[in-house]
Amino acid sequence: MVSSPDTLSFSHLKVTLLVETLAPGKVVASILEFPHCQVEAENRETAIVHLQTTFLERLKHIEAISWDVPIQPSEPEWMKFAGVFRDDPDFQEIMEAIRAERISGDDSEVDPSYYL
Repeated sequence: MVSSPDTLSFSHLKVTLLVETLAPGKVVASILEFPHCQVEAENRETAIVHLQTTFLERLKHIEAISWDVPIQPSEPEWMKFAGVFRDDPDFQEIMEAIRAERISGDDSEVDPSYYL
């Protein structure tokens, strides 16, 4: 068995028991966090006790290991175009014209025929 400093040891583990009555004399108990841990019994109390016993036995063979998965942050698609016009003198001229228009304070409407 591999020893890891990230192996977790528990003093308490809180789980949620699900108890479902399917028919008279048929009760199924399971653990929400461990969906494959399930028992069937003739009544609620027996199902709960049997489930707890089964789960405690199963825990003897379970090891919880923490793993920090390294994930490369993905760059947005548009970032490969960022700065493309940085050294283009025409682009700088266009940006200055846009900036001047924004701060001009001119509230007049643009003539719609300009766009036709």
